[in-house]
Amino acid sequence: MSDTAPQNATTEPAQGYQDLKYYFANLNTMFSIRNTLAMDMMTSMPVGGLEKRIHDISSITKRIYAETTTPTVTGLLEKVESQAHNNSDNWSAWDLANLREMRRIHSHLSALTPDLYLASVQISNKGRRKHKAALKSGDWNEAQQYIQQVVDLYKKIGDLKQKKFETRTPYKALLLGYAADISENEMDTLYDNILDPLKDLHVKALAKQTATEPPKPLEGDFSRGDQMWLNKTILQMMGFDFARGDILVTNLAPMTSGSPQDTRVLVRCGDNDTFLDSLGDTLYQGARGLYLQNLPKDWYTQPVGQDQGALIMNALSILYETMIGRTPQFFNFISVRAEGVFRQFKNKSFEPENLYRLKKHVSQTTQRSEAGEISKIFHDILRYRIERDLINGTLAVKDLSDRWNDESKSLIGMEPNALTDGVLQNPDWFTGRFGFIPTNTLSHIVAAEMQNKLFEATPDLSSQIENGQFEAMGNWIKTNIHSKGRSMDALAMVKQATGSKLSESHLLTHLERRFLSDRR
Repeated sequence: MSDTAPQNATTEPAQGYQDLKYYFANLNTMFSIRNTLAMDMMTSMPVGGLEKRIHDISSITKRIYAETTTPTVTGLLEKVESQAHNNSDNWSAWDLANLREMRRIHSHLSALTPDLYLASVQISNKGRRKHKAALKSGDWNEAQQYIQQVVDLYKKIGDLKQKKFETRTPYKALLLGYAADISENEMDTLYDNILDPLKDLHVKALAKQTATEPPKPLEGDFSRGDQMWLNKTILQMMGFDFARGDILVTNLAPMTSGSPQDTRVLVRCGDNDTFLDSLGDTLYQGARGLYLQNLPKDWYTQPVGQDQGALIMNALSILYETMIGRTPQFFNFISVRAEGVFRQFKNKSFEPENLYRLKKHVSQTTQRSEAGEISKIFHDILRYRIERDLINGTLAVKDLSDRWNDESKSLIGMEPNALTDGVLQNPDWFTGRFGFIPTNTLSHIVAAEMQNKLFEATPDLSSQIENGQFEAMGNWIKTNIHSKGRSMDALAMVKQATGSKLSESHLLTHLERRFLSDRR
């Protein structure tokens, strides 16, 4: 790459800023290529191509690191930041935010050695298949050796980032990559505040469910073709642009990736699954796809034009799939369409009330994938406590399984019967996503705040959902979330949109309303 842009802008707030924009536009292109290679690996790549694909992704990763941390970019960044500090009146709010995001990317990359950064990307891509193999074999000894390698790597990364960002602990330094504007202490406080009310609510919800006749199991023939036809229809009604994206089937974890011009939504969809499974994936991942497609067009290639990452991605997914997609109104809408698609007329298991109760199930299980909306939070507290102590050095990998069992008994009320129901079920410690887990609960809290504001701003939202009208909801999200890119910190953006500061109160209200009063 040339050290200068091919053409300087006629006007720019500081000399060299246009060159920086050129560098980071090229960086965005390399991220996009790497994402596309990873996405293909999750869908159509043959198993035998794994090592070559890891090599290709590694090569691009080396370029990303080298181009971002080159002395030319480092020097330009310092020079332009100095000019911005001395002449801030020349800068728009978006340009200042873009410069801030350039520094954030540069800081996170330059905090690491090239070898450590490359290793983190390789583990991220290898880990999914390693986890799938561990679940199949149930071999803790083999899995433990791999997890030890991942933990050792991320303890080094955490130590370096702790020094770079001057955080209290290495774990907080890793949390910065997923939820930058919350401290470890604030995360602990949120969990402490929610735990006792949540346990009480869970007991009451279980008692209410036990006293009620269980819903009918969903019956029918759910071919992949029919499921994907329904999924695509729903995604289109949500506002997804299929001229700039697609929905595909993955045999691994569901995910969404790509760019505003090429957004791929991956869902699990097998002939033996019920349509509710792949529909849930579609709502969850589709919310992410809409986010990517509706980022600010004028800033597509720049850091400030990118999404806010895991915290807001998860919040939007929970808003669509859990807050809206599990309401009685949504099942009134989806029931008749599902009857037609799967040719299940007069099938009582397809009735709206039955579908609603199937998805409202209150569980007590050692498997997070089988946990209901309430008990998932207990699982997240369990994983958060363990990974925090792993990275901060107060828990050894060899003691991981025992600690998992102890936390499971304390938080969930039962111990796993097998390793695949316990410590082996968590993919994040295979892929190196330390710091991601608490964003599940944070995102649940943010989604509840968004839901509260949406119903306040749109009094007839319930009837709109019942009629399959998602435009008003989508427009509010576009205006208040999608279009903001990274122009402000994530939690500041949520507070501006909802008028609420981060608190567990709206989430507890939502859960009480849904599971104890049968509303919304």
